[in-house]
Amino acid sequence: MAPFPVYTRQRMTSPAPEALTRSTERRPGENQGRAVFVIGAGRSGTSTLARALGALGVDLGNHFKRATRKNPTGFFEDADLLAISKAVRNRIGVRADSVRLIEAEELRGPSMRDLQQRALEVISKRFGSSPIWGFKYGRTLRILPFWEPVLEELNVEPSFVIALRNPLSVARSRAKLDPRRGLQAASDLEWLISIVPYLRRTRPYRLAVVDYDDLMDDPVPHLTRLAGMLDLPRSSADHRQIQEYADRFLDPGLRHTRFSDADLDASQELNPIVRSAYRLLRQRSSLAPGASDEEFWQQWSEIERDLQDLAPILELIDLRETERRRAVTSMKGPLQALALLKPWWKNR
Repeated sequence: MAPFPVYTRQRMTSPAPEALTRSTERRPGENQGRAVFVIGAGRSGTSTLARALGALGVDLGNHFKRATRKNPTGFFEDADLLAISKAVRNRIGVRADSVRLIEAEELRGPSMRDLQQRALEVISKRFGSSPIWGFKYGRTLRILPFWEPVLEELNVEPSFVIALRNPLSVARSRAKLDPRRGLQAASDLEWLISIVPYLRRTRPYRLAVVDYDDLMDDPVPHLTRLAGMLDLPRSSADHRQIQEYADRFLDPGLRHTRFSDADLDASQELNPIVRSAYRLLRQRSSLAPGASDEEFWQQWSEIERDLQDLAPILELIDLRETERRRAVTSMKGPLQALALLKPWWKNR
């Protein structure tokens, strides 16, 4: 697998003109505004951050995925764009808990054009008149090469916001929903592949990092800073909306764990790559609007190389999990598992 590519500050190249068909009456090249993508590992506060963008005036639409026990306050992610994202993932055989690295070529070409066309239609219909709209899907970085030609075709400039949370808290929160995925080692791998691959592709655009604990502790200044990082337009209603979000939406009771930097060092189970990546992003979360991020990207290259070295192991983990699920769900039941045990038995 090739190393993560380095991109200059230029727009990504779009597909051939015939690849996508514009679904609106806007003239080609006419600017349709900006989009803010909320990204991050599961259980990191992506929904909380998405709702915060709404308080900052970003149009999230009104066709949301319904709230569930998993997230009783709501997900704040467009149901149609979410369905498209999951369809992209399913088309290349990637489960929600898959950890293998995805090649950009898998997300391009004729096999994706119907989904890209559908994305064009949804965005044009729902957000065509919005100067700044937003979409939350934590795993967007996993499939970012899919979205690039869509945004290019619509002439939409993307911005990105990472919802960052201590990986120890992420694992504890995930374990309440799925003990298997909540194991620290498993959660850490999902944390890595949700954030590291393709993050460098966001470099030509606005990128902000918001720490979940910081947002819960002191929301008003952190949302004000976020608005500056994203260069969002200000209005007289901004402060009232932010204060209402802080007073009425944020519930401290929803945060059940809080870990310190010392806890990261003390943990014997935490993946060291995750520890380094989290700390680097934590530093980035305090970056002032307009400040240089050159040092961040230089250090981030080490994280990219470390994850790339894990690629064969991640591929093997996905393969073994696929085999396990096939054995569990097969109508042959336990007999299916015997085929998996046969090589071990012969070589014991």
